[in-house]
Amino acid sequence: MSLKRKISIVVLGTEDYLKKSLKSLILGRDVSPERDTDKYEVTLTPNLYTPSDDIKNTFSQKNFDMCLLVVADDVSPKMVQEQIEKLQEKTGKSKKEFTVVLPLGCKNTDSYLASCSLGELFTELDKDRPMIPINKRDTDPPPLQPRMKGNQSDNKVNLVLLGMSRTGKSASGNTILGKKRFLSRASSSPVTTECQVEETVINGTCVRVIDTPDIFDDEIESSDKNQHVTKCKELLQSGPCVFLLVIQVSRFTDGEKNILRKLEDAFDNKAKEQTIILFTCGEELQRAKMNMEGFLHSCNSDLKKIVDQCGRRCVVFENKTSHKRQVTELMQKVDEMLHKQKNQ
Repeated sequence: MSLKRKISIVVLGTEDYLKKSLKSLILGRDVSPERDTDKYEVTLTPNLYTPSDDIKNTFSQKNFDMCLLVVADDVSPKMVQEQIEKLQEKTGKSKKEFTVVLPLGCKNTDSYLASCSLGELFTELDKDRPMIPINKRDTDPPPLQPRMKGNQSDNKVNLVLLGMSRTGKSASGNTILGKKRFLSRASSSPVTTECQVEETVINGTCVRVIDTPDIFDDEIESSDKNQHVTKCKELLQSGPCVFLLVIQVSRFTDGEKNILRKLEDAFDNKAKEQTIILFTCGEELQRAKMNMEGFLHSCNSDLKKIVDQCGRRCVVFENKTSHKRQVTELMQKVDEMLHKQKNQ
């Protein structure tokens, strides 16, 4: 019986932390430089501007299935082209053989000869075959459609944070991302005034998190509200959309009583079927020695109705902590909901 050849990938660039992070994402876990899975073989290289023959020798010893150049958020297209030319000089390879792994949220994709987003990269990896560069100028990749693997969506999902001001939408977005990307601070006035999108990868799924201003406040001008909703819809990309309705466990206001109707008016009359309630300030439940079920049993009757109309899909976040468990639980709820919708 013949053993299946591993897919060989070389990761290049100037930033060691980015190269190590990409390797960990490809292998599905945090790993040491020497370890890899049965499916992939990932080689890290030194800084491409290091005055040595290490990169040249690496390429002379092995013919890689995919050559990935990972770049930082603040690197300009011109600087990326200079890096590719440096790689061509060092390795003797064609420029087209190097695929740029785009920074999260990158919009100017046409500036790169061959490039892919993290979501597109993992779609290619899931095809279980040797890699070829994804040339965005020659052909656009097909739209990513949600495919289920067990109970895990392995392509892309859009998570839209919705709710009243000061409920913790931005802080929850930062918790999901695992880093502070959305402005979040204590304030007597709304902090988030424009829609913003950031991306991360969670267990092989490209997660696009969209933070929004308060679109449910009755005092907001209709024109402003419509502008925010339109912008939010523009930020949605291929893949399923999940609405995260953010509510504080210790504060339920009159303005939130009809929030599902407002949600459906803004997006779709079936939006609640795509909604998960994200309760913030979970530490207050801890102090009260109360679990989620106890809270839902004793909460305001109007809030109970909202929970029931959303299929009792709820998670609780403590945004002052960094527990990955709460993000894992959220993604499990997302996958369960999408899996159920797919099979209906």
